[in-house]
This record gives sequence, structure tokens and C-alpha cells, in this order.
Amino acid sequence: MGIFSRIGKMTQAKINNAIDEMENPIELLDQKLRDMEKSLNDAKIASAQVLGSFKQTERKMKEALAESVEWDEKVKLAMSKGNEDLAKRALAKKLDCDKSYEVFKTTYEAEKIKADHLKKKLVELEAEVDKTRSYRDEAVARLTSAEAGVKVNEILANVSTKSGAINMDSIERKIAKKENLAEGLGEIAEVDTLDSEFEALGNPDLDAELEKYRK
Repeated sequence: MGIFSRIGKMTQAKINNAIDEMENPIELLDQKLRDMEKSLNDAKIASAQVLGSFKQTERKMKEALAESVEWDEKVKLAMSKGNEDLAKRALAKKLDCDKSYEVFKTTYEAEKIKADHLKKKLVELEAEVDKTRSYRDEAVARLTSAEAGVKVNEILANVSTKSGAINMDSIERKIAKKENLAEGLGEIAEVDTLDSEFEALGNPDLDAELEKYRK
């Protein structure tokens, strides 16, 4: 084995080792996708808790408003009957409901901002997960194609190496040599045939010679 062949094999071995040491990009993408999906799931759970609290506050706010309206009607009824003491007590209840309503309203507005923000972030995170999932599928296809290309190129490289290549010039010379030999033999055979014909012309006529003996 020549020195260049040894160097070539050493270089190829180093390349193979480097490839083996590389982390599988698909495995990295799969891990990233799992992490993102877990984050999305955790975000959904947290968002559900916030949205649940938001809905509860909204319900209490509406209930406080409804009670305020109800006590307001009772105040009017008591006043229409001339019962100011009853009207005063009903008014106190109404004011308590109004106070509760304002508290719930403030909380509701703050939670609504937070809920809307979480909904937006969830949509963005879901879109990012979908994008990563699509990229992962594309990466699998690209990697598969690349690996197939590497194998094809390795095969082509092995076929086209000098040690395995066919020497067309050498074959052509051998064929031409055979053709020339056949042509030369053909010419010799043709000359031999021509000489034989001329020799035949010079041979005596045996029948004529035999006739001389009959006389």
C-alpha cells in the first residue's frame, strides 16, 4: 500500500470518527420539541387557573351588580310606603353591594388584561411549537436525503478510483492489435490462394500426357 493510500485511509477514518462524535440533529430537535410541548402544557395549566379566577371574579361582579339593583328597588319600594327606616337599611345593603361591585370590577379589569395577555402568549407558543414540529419533519427529510447522497457519493468515489477504473486506451490498443492481426492473416490467405491458381496453370495436362502412351 502506497503512502498516499495510507494517508487517504487515515483521513477517512478521522472523518468517520468526527461524524460519529456529532450529535444526531434529529434527536436534538426531538428534545427541543418535547421541552417546548411541556412548556406549552404548563402554560395552559397556569392559564386555565388564571382564566378560572377571572371567570369567578366576573361572576361575583355581576352578582354584586344584580344585588345592588335589587336593593335599589327595595329602597324605592320602602320610600313609596313611607317606611324610611326600612328604606335606610335597604340603602345600606345597596351601598355594600356597590362597594363589592367596585372591588370585583377593579380585580376583573386587572385579571382581564392578564388573561388576554396569556391567551396571546399561548397562541404564539402554539404557533412556535407547530413551526418547530414542521421544521423537524423537514429536517428528517433533508437528513435522510443527505445520508443517501453521502452513500451514493461514496459508491461513486469507489467506482471512479484509479485502482478500480477501466483503462479504455489499453483495451482499445488490444482490440486494434487483434483487428490488425486478423487483417494481416486475411491478406496472407488471399496471396496463397492467388499463387495456387497460377501454379495450377503451369501444371501439365495429365489426360493429354496419358494419350501419348496410347499411340
